[in-house]
Amino acid sequence: MRPIVRKLLLLVVLLLGCANIICAQSFLDEPQTLWPVIADHFVGLSSEEGSANVQKQIDRYLRDPKYIHRVSENARPYLYYIYQETKKYHLPAELALLPMIESDYKPHCYSSAGAVGLWQLMPDTAHGYGVQMNSWYDGRRSTTVSTKVALTFLSYLYEQFHHNWLLTLAAYDSGPGTVMAAIRYNKERNRPTNFWSLPLPKETKAYVPKLLAMAAIVEHPNTYGIRLAKIPNQPIASTVTIQKQMKITTIAHLANTSVSTVKTLNPALKTSTTPPHQKITLMLPINKKTKFTQPTKTQIKTPRKENHWEPSTLKHGNDTSSAYIVQPGDNLHTLAEHHHTTTAALIQKNHLHTSVLQVGQHLVL
Repeated sequence: MRPIVRKLLLLVVLLLGCANIICAQSFLDEPQTLWPVIADHFVGLSSEEGSANVQKQIDRYLRDPKYIHRVSENARPYLYYIYQETKKYHLPAELALLPMIESDYKPHCYSSAGAVGLWQLMPDTAHGYGVQMNSWYDGRRSTTVSTKVALTFLSYLYEQFHHNWLLTLAAYDSGPGTVMAAIRYNKERNRPTNFWSLPLPKETKAYVPKLLAMAAIVEHPNTYGIRLAKIPNQPIASTVTIQKQMKITTIAHLANTSVSTVKTLNPALKTSTTPPHQKITLMLPINKKTKFTQPTKTQIKTPRKENHWEPSTLKHGNDTSSAYIVQPGDNLHTLAEHHHTTTAALIQKNHLHTSVLQVGQHLVL
């Protein structure tokens, strides 16, 4: 072999080797996508008993694979934050998919019943958790506020329904009173009281299998031939709290981003300015050099990471009672049943003059 040919071949080999190293480094530098990370932390909410119902919803989704991709793309600005919040609350990762079922991951989504936002919060539920709603701002559309309310409410329901996630999800959809009534109905007839056996509204009977089906698809997208949007496993936004009225254009300028980005990340803003005389939390792009320097605090208090839904304990002599704050959907009958007492006993202990409870009311159980 001539020396010149040998040198050329050696040069080609070296170039190919460098190219492979560059490609490998590029692959290693690329952030991991978020969907498989979430799927790795699924706890497995499904059961053999409901497999036919779940498969029915999977088949329904597979008839329109573009829909799944579209909804997964809608989740891009919000998914990482919501998944991280489920971890903070020690909740199943499957709950990060719930806005796909509730709103197609569209924060501006609203229902004829008055539910609004990613989590489709009803006005009464939002009011009960102190969510601010006015002509300037609707906290139900805020990613940070609505997620904290939804996960707090789900945590409460999980305790109310004795750590049964299917019943918890059913109660989130139709209300705890509806599920408790269905359980009582079956108990009186010596029938099973699991989710699949309860006489629940048609929408609720489909709601839970929809989430389980979506989880199955997200966990095995290749098996089902589904292409999910590539969302990196890294934050895209950070939070900043402001306490005075500001124009969105000013916020965009200070955050070194576009007005459209500010609106996308902060769908709770209903006008071209933030509310006057109201402290709110904004989400802003994390990869931009921002002139905001205020600390990042959320609008509502974050519950403790562990057991944040448990009532506090009060001692009166030898009697130990629990202090409880009334939640949306509560009534004396269900509270009495859950705490192994009677309605009459609760009325007497709390000196109540009516059986109607108000959200936020304090009771001794």
